[in-house]
Amino acid sequence: GFIYGRYIILSSPTCRRLCISFFPWHPCRRRREKKSSATPRSHEKMPKQIHEIKDFLLTARRKDARSVKIKRSKDVVKFKVRCSKYLYTLCVFDAEKANKLKQSLPPG
Repeated sequence: GFIYGRYIILSSPTCRRLCISFFPWHPCRRRREKKSSATPRSHEKMPKQIHEIKDFLLTARRKDARSVKIKRSKDVVKFKVRCSKYLYTLCVFDAEKANKLKQSLPPG
């Protein structure tokens, strides 16, 4: 490395580890900040869980609701409604309630 004022500038691998925390003006720090400041937009599409059947029906009847998918497994029936921003999921553990909910969903 070389000496800059009172600081010693280190070689590249060590520089990435040390300069980022000690030298706020160093180019490695700027590159690191640019990467971390660009937040991915995938977190906006993360699923949300709904716990009440009434809330799920209101969500399924919204204008931005595109589709409802039903996933059946041995223990649980999952209803998934795709809206513009989120995928909402309702888990129903009772088969009779799941059948009633399926009949009360809006067509389409």
